[in-house]
Amino acid sequence: MGLFKKSPEQKAALEKERSERKAEEERKKAEYLRKREEKAFAESPAGKARAAKASGASIFQIDLPLSKTAATVIPLGDAYGQSSKTNDYAATIEAIEQEGWRLDHAGYVYRVTGSESREKALGSGQREAVTGEIIGIYIFRAESS
Repeated sequence: MGLFKKSPEQKAALEKERSERKAEEERKKAEYLRKREEKAFAESPAGKARAAKASGASIFQIDLPLSKTAATVIPLGDAYGQSSKTNDYAATIEAIEQEGWRLDHAGYVYRVTGSESREKALGSGQREAVTGEIIGIYIFRAESS
């Protein structure tokens, strides 16, 4: 037997220690991923609906941004707002309803987030374009069990 060689028992003990360490790391990683998924769900609209249902609320309201409008003012030309991104929340509303809620009312508002204006080049007055977003306000009622 060599001076620096490990015995079969030592090799087996090292291998066992490595496999236990690897199993523990995998368990910690799985636990971390599970907690991260739970946190992401809790922050989602469906997660908030579940929490409201668990707390005994009979009405649940959520506000979702539906589209954004960007302001554009051309120095010697016109001022206008251009609608850009439009979001579809059908799956979100369905997920909330699967948590035991029924959509009772939907309303929409335009929220101004800024504006841009310029003096008219020839003449008096100003041209103004508004930046904002359309917000959908959804009110759900708890389904009776």
